[in-house]
Amino acid sequence: MSYLVVTIKVILITGMPGSGKSEFSKILKEKGARIIVMSDVVKKRYSIEAKPGERLMDFAKRLREIYGDGVVARLSVEELESSKYNLVAFDGVRSLAEVEEFRRLLGDDIYIVAIHSPPKLRYKRMIERMRSDDSKEVSDLIRRDREELNLGIGEVIAMADYIIVNDSTYEEFKKRCDEVIDRVLKNG
Repeated sequence: MSYLVVTIKVILITGMPGSGKSEFSKILKEKGARIIVMSDVVKKRYSIEAKPGERLMDFAKRLREIYGDGVVARLSVEELESSKYNLVAFDGVRSLAEVEEFRRLLGDDIYIVAIHSPPKLRYKRMIERMRSDDSKEVSDLIRRDREELNLGIGEVIAMADYIIVNDSTYEEFKKRCDEVIDRVLKNG
């Protein structure tokens, strides 16, 4: 008797706020990937467990202090029901501890993809998109960048298997994304 062995490839998406992580996730989803947005996982817990007036970033820091630096990775993997997907992506990896937790839980067929955009372009995008965690003040956006860097996101970006630069048109960015996705799916 033979069994069909299906391997799941995992992409860990990292990048500074406004770099294009969500756009990369949309492209992956169009290719049939299961996407788990790590900040959405934190927001679920936040809606139940946050202290009055606590910012989301402060809540996430508190979670890490209580349960360890890999907690958001663990919570994100819990969102992964029995997978019928051969490609899964976790959008929003912020520390090497999370990367190690993903490897511990999901194995070694993991690829870190960093999305990079220059700060001024990222700030412009964030001011235009106005998500609930964005600000119209550049000083607030710079502060947010520093908080992300303090979590260890720079180390994850430095360890990326692939870096996609998002500094041009959407069409050019999509082309770059498609090239990386094809490389991951073919060889890794």
